[in-house]
Amino acid sequence: MIGRVVVLCWLLAGAAHALEISLPTANDALLRPGGAEAFYQPTVEGTVASGMFGCVRRAGNRFHEGLDIKCLQRDKRGESVDPVLAVADGRVAFINAKPGLSNYGRYVVLMHRWDGVTVFSLYAHLREMAEGLAVGQDVRRGQRIATLGRSTNTREGISVDRAHLHLEIAFMLNPHFRTWYQRRDPKAPPFGNFNGKNLMGLNPAELYQAVAANPQLNFAEYVARLPLAFTVLVRADKLPWAQLHPEQVVGDPRGATAYEVGFTAWGLPVQVWPRTNVTTRLPALSQVNASVLAGDSCSPLVERHGQGWRLTNRGTEFLGMLIFTP
Repeated sequence: MIGRVVVLCWLLAGAAHALEISLPTANDALLRPGGAEAFYQPTVEGTVASGMFGCVRRAGNRFHEGLDIKCLQRDKRGESVDPVLAVADGRVAFINAKPGLSNYGRYVVLMHRWDGVTVFSLYAHLREMAEGLAVGQDVRRGQRIATLGRSTNTREGISVDRAHLHLEIAFMLNPHFRTWYQRRDPKAPPFGNFNGKNLMGLNPAELYQAVAANPQLNFAEYVARLPLAFTVLVRADKLPWAQLHPEQVVGDPRGATAYEVGFTAWGLPVQVWPRTNVTTRLPALSQVNASVLAGDSCSPLVERHGQGWRLTNRGTEFLGMLIFTP
């Protein structure tokens, strides 16, 4: 028995089984009152918040797309030995065993289906993979897939005392990403569609806490309720996301000439509305909720322009990647 694994279950109405999600290590302090300090591994900045999701680094000026989870167990040399566990039933989608190729170091990506939604969990900075772990292999919730560590390709590295697991709960943005990125960077690492740039996360801590508060939470509905910061109109035939996530399409897409896509402040698409009779040149920024944007303003995709708003250079590039079709 490897520590105590906190299991969060929700039952789908009329479903024949429960969908379960667990924490990825024995560190369960996230779900204990006042447990943040024991759960999050700070960066060299030293703040507990720097291990959280969102605009939490460099005095709020740098976005962090996952959770950095403290280790609990060390060997005689001080190196971490915590087992890393699959957060849910799924399948191994990708393994990078060469830490020098990524600032994630060694990392594993699992694919899951939660309430009809295709979602990925990413486990980074691993010390080693579980023996025999292979792409295409089915895994069960709580199964050991790796050992927590401090692998990375950054110059400063990760010190022994800061060994941690970086966890993301993410969505694949575009199944054609590998083609888009290869054209931009012919020397790109061989990660295909599992490059971190193509995996857009939500806040795992908020998800765990939401399920703890509501054991019958539906994941698709949870995603749809995330606050919208802005919407963008795109051509209906230029949005692979709509095929990846039909559960997000609100209304009948037949006859649509455009889609209006609703995004969180950091750029996760969460709702898609079919539109007809759109005469605006596409793509085009449509609506902006300034109050929601204010909560995640460190890597803006939209900005004020005169009396209105426009996509930033980063937002234009991001949208170009999202709607790319070869």
